[in-house]
Amino acid sequence: MVRSFVALLAFSLLFWVIAFGLVVTPAYAFLLSDSSTGYVRKASQAAVSSMLTAQRSAQLASLGSSIVSSSAGSVGVRLVASSVGWPALGIVAGMALAMAYYDSTKVAAIKAAAAPPGAITVPGYNGNPITSYQSCPGGADCSGGIDQVIFTQGGGNCSGAYPWGTLPAGWSNQGAVAACTPPAAYTWKAVHNSANTATKGTIGASTPATSAQIQTYIGGLPSNDPLSLESNTIQVGSQVSPLPSDTTASNPVDATSLATEVVPASTVTGTDLVVNPNAVPPDGTTQTKTGTQPTTGTSTKTTTTTTNPDGSVTTTSTDTQTDTASVSCTSGNHDDRTFGSILSTHVNQWKNVGILGTLNNLKNIVWPSALPTYTFGPTLLGTFTLNFNTWAWVFSDVRAITIAIAAIYGVAIVFRGRASA
Repeated sequence: MVRSFVALLAFSLLFWVIAFGLVVTPAYAFLLSDSSTGYVRKASQAAVSSMLTAQRSAQLASLGSSIVSSSAGSVGVRLVASSVGWPALGIVAGMALAMAYYDSTKVAAIKAAAAPPGAITVPGYNGNPITSYQSCPGGADCSGGIDQVIFTQGGGNCSGAYPWGTLPAGWSNQGAVAACTPPAAYTWKAVHNSANTATKGTIGASTPATSAQIQTYIGGLPSNDPLSLESNTIQVGSQVSPLPSDTTASNPVDATSLATEVVPASTVTGTDLVVNPNAVPPDGTTQTKTGTQPTTGTSTKTTTTTTNPDGSVTTTSTDTQTDTASVSCTSGNHDDRTFGSILSTHVNQWKNVGILGTLNNLKNIVWPSALPTYTFGPTLLGTFTLNFNTWAWVFSDVRAITIAIAAIYGVAIVFRGRASA
């Protein structure tokens, strides 16, 4: 019992350490050690910025149509690798390079801000169209306790008749707002200075923003605005999963639109976009090999004496030397796989095989939040109603037992294997 508890505790600690590393460190830091070649294909921050600038108009157009069609959910526009050029670089078409993501709160804020105001009506006024209307106090053009302000666009002689004709009751003319050079258009201002609220103006309900209006609104925001395209765009690449969204659009990007290069994996920085963690090393890459060759040997001297027919003696000497050597080499082509890559490979295989594949499918089960009620009848015996919510505790217990058994069985497989009885 104690051994099982210790094993489960060790597994939990390992899972926590890995999760902490993935959250605190850059998303690709753990996975780059998986490079089987030692090289990655990446795009620098400057190259990514250049791509985003070139794709800005297309992203704004996709955002406009996506936000209009989205009822209340999140919206994402992805820049994905097209089929042009990327497969030749070892990159699968369809991989997300970057994406603009707006959650449901930001989508609602954009819809409200981009929506045109409703029609402005002032009792007794029938002149030029009123371009804006502010309620006071609190408006930018409010002063002296004035209740409300209206603006109209005029033209022609600045000192001539008011562009709106006779002012309605309760309103007084303030003249041209800015310097006026006829016949250029200019803006007139009038203020409501009456205590009679019946002479105030009203603003009708705004109409929903169109795709073009949303596109114009987002495109006109400064880059540091919380709703701007720049503030809501993230890099994706091969090391990060794109954020799921309720409405998703994809814009293809060919390989010539994003400059990439193959570099050693150890040189990748936090601002780089990795598109292939297992890139082929560049041609001409030198791989260093070192070796040692200590030698030992023995030497043998053989002397041969020969007596000649005339009685003289001839001596011949022969040296024989034998060398032995032991060789060891260190190569840079050894298996660079790490524990992380091996574990990831095996997990992907295990979760689709046998009982583990069945357990893996449990995560896709959607448990209903409310149970159905069925009514039968009328019949000879009357009408019967079967309300499953009365037995909700039974379904909750079945769900808890199913999850618990699946978890225990999964832990048993990992730590005990298929042990025989």
